[in-house]
Amino acid sequence: MKKIILILLFLSGSLLFAQQKEWSQLMGLLQKEAAYFEDKSGFIQLGKSDHNTFTIEKNTVSDSLIVFGIRVRDRFGNENSERYVEETIVLEPEPIIISAEIYYDFSFYFEDFPDAQFLRLEFDEEFPMIDQVINIYKDPKTDEEDRNQIEDTTNRILLPIRVKSREKILNAVDEYQRGSLKPRLDDDRTH
Repeated sequence: MKKIILILLFLSGSLLFAQQKEWSQLMGLLQKEAAYFEDKSGFIQLGKSDHNTFTIEKNTVSDSLIVFGIRVRDRFGNENSERYVEETIVLEPEPIIISAEIYYDFSFYFEDFPDAQFLRLEFDEEFPMIDQVINIYKDPKTDEEDRNQIEDTTNRILLPIRVKSREKILNAVDEYQRGSLKPRLDDDRTH
């Protein structure tokens, strides 16, 4: 009996280590994309926002935290303000990915679309992640700033990725699912 318990403990520890390794590999790929897109600019579809250009000023990904900061402006000079939005998402340990998809219907896009796209990861709603958003509105005429901060929860992450990295990223999601979801599905069949 002791041997069986020891074997089960060893196997569960091995699965957890493999899952953490796969999660770290996925986050590493997303961090490479984040570094590439930092300081990149793009456009916002006309009629979908008061602003129509954006610049990614901060973009970091780690195993436990995602920070995405953008500055939006009006390229035609019609809007008398600019806005900086910074979103910080605290990731759950061992998150459960529900879906991973290329999000084509996003109002933000890059000039080199479709070579640069947005990846949307959706996580289990039962384990929401802390989502802190800071908005800073700036009037360029007076340099006056209006700042507000909101804290909520989310189960979605949206990140820019390059098409050339898409296959590696989606394969890393599959590997993570193989280590996290597949054992639960296998266990489900045996009960």
